[in-house]
Amino acid sequence: MSKPEITLDLRAWLDQMREVGELVDVPGAARDLEIGAITDLNAKNHGPALLFDEIPGFESKGRVLSCSLSRAARLASALGYDPATEARALVENLQGKPAAWREAAPGFPPEFVEQGAFDSILSGGEIDVTGYPSPLWHEGDGGYYIGTGCAVLTRDRDSGWVNVGTYRVCVHDEQTLGLFIEPIHHGAIHLQQYHDHGEPAPIAISFGHHPLLYLASAMPMPYGMSELNYAGAMAGHSVQVVAGEETGLPLPAASELAIEGLVYPGDMVDEGPFGEFTGYFAGGRHPRPAIRVTRLYERANPVIYGSLPAKPPFDHSYWRATVESSMLLDDLRRSGIPEVSAVWKHEAGSANFWTVVAIKQRYAGHAQQAGLAAITAAAGSSMGRYVIVVDDDVNVEDLEEVIWCVSTRTDPATSIQIVRDTPSNPLDPMLADLSKPWVTSRAVINACRPYDRLATFPKVVEVSPGLASEVRAMWAERLGWSR
Repeated sequence: MSKPEITLDLRAWLDQMREVGELVDVPGAARDLEIGAITDLNAKNHGPALLFDEIPGFESKGRVLSCSLSRAARLASALGYDPATEARALVENLQGKPAAWREAAPGFPPEFVEQGAFDSILSGGEIDVTGYPSPLWHEGDGGYYIGTGCAVLTRDRDSGWVNVGTYRVCVHDEQTLGLFIEPIHHGAIHLQQYHDHGEPAPIAISFGHHPLLYLASAMPMPYGMSELNYAGAMAGHSVQVVAGEETGLPLPAASELAIEGLVYPGDMVDEGPFGEFTGYFAGGRHPRPAIRVTRLYERANPVIYGSLPAKPPFDHSYWRATVESSMLLDDLRRSGIPEVSAVWKHEAGSANFWTVVAIKQRYAGHAQQAGLAAITAAAGSSMGRYVIVVDDDVNVEDLEEVIWCVSTRTDPATSIQIVRDTPSNPLDPMLADLSKPWVTSRAVINACRPYDRLATFPKVVEVSPGLASEVRAMWAERLGWSR
């Protein structure tokens, strides 16, 4: 029986990226540290997507993808735009999209199909998750991580709502995985619902899938919204899924490699440490939830979706900065804050700790209001540290311009407001004692010109746009500026 046509297929997307020069095949790299080192250095050089194959010891048992969305062309393609779309045009195209996708999501429930793209389904003693090339990504990691760009599916015990999240997953033994998931995350809440009733929690994980599913899985979503619906809204059609034989959870039909399993109350395995997106090893090595694998679904020579965190810039810092900035901009506008012109969550701040918001000031206190809203909005609440509010004459993406603005438009005694006891998580390197509540402070820096001096504040020394255009047209090529 021939397989049905499956939409949102990773292999088709990889072929497209290869054709346009955005994917390089990397044969022969070792899974111990070499794949991770190549990935990190490639990300810091803003290089192409990498598909590692012919991995020694795993020549026919799997491949590893990394740096999938670390450039504008690949992110644009994953979102359905022309790969030739430039970075600034992509940001403009995304304006308003996250809110539109969120509103449309209920109309795109996943579509269940009878058969997925899997070549085999294994159970019992046939299962061996150690047989795939899960990398030892960083020097200092506590194990082999098969899940860094994965999609972890859990279900609300009462309502049936399915959450999809990206959490780190390590290989413990042939039929056991270790899961790192913070209590604040929706998947952890689902697991706890079952455990509160003394029941094992059903779980499923896709380790390879189209980048659109990865994006939806890794984005911050409102509680109660399924990322599968959101991905459908992003794609403009429902995501095709198959019902897991063990749990009934909806597995992406085009998944490269997937498992189903159970998480039993109190069943723990040692997990960590792991190099995280903060640029530090985080979480230590502690007992964390064990996943007992009961089903394994695979395509021949499956692709494991790698998404390597590290000191920024890293594998996924570009897309996080781009997409989450758009989400926060939508959140602020939906909250009623007027005249918010731009938002940027800087890669240098791990796309979390350093956020710049530009406004056109309309009243006294407007800047402070925008800053406080930014640290409490859903898209700005995860491990934030600094929110800088600037006037709309400042390019929020230009870090030098932002630093100039902070340096010349603030008075430290009056321009910085501290908000205490805001939520964090154990990956935050500033949390000294993880046995205590995971809270830190945040700062709102009002780097706008004082509202009562807007008319009299000193004028900026700069070449006017018209004169700049004329001079560039005449002199840029001769002076090498275009290079």
